[in-house]
Amino acid sequence: MSTMKRKPSKSGFNKLLDVDTTLLSAEPLIGLLELETDTGTIELAMNRTLAEQLLFAVVEFLKAGKGDDAPTFAVERSQ
Repeated sequence: MSTMKRKPSKSGFNKLLDVDTTLLSAEPLIGLLELETDTGTIELAMNRTLAEQLLFAVVEFLKAGKGDDAPTFAVERSQ
């Protein structure tokens, strides 16, 4: 296996260029979240539980936006 050296971005963070998903199985729900960055692709294997946790984290992040970055969506939670 060869080791690939990645050059970090100037900010120290990867710049996200594109996002895609690949469904591997519908039952049980399993797939890949593919994040294309300026330093390469990051693949994250997901199941339903992890996908829900990611969705919750992204919604919480978006809800923190203010002004022009304020959320433009509403979240309805079932109890």
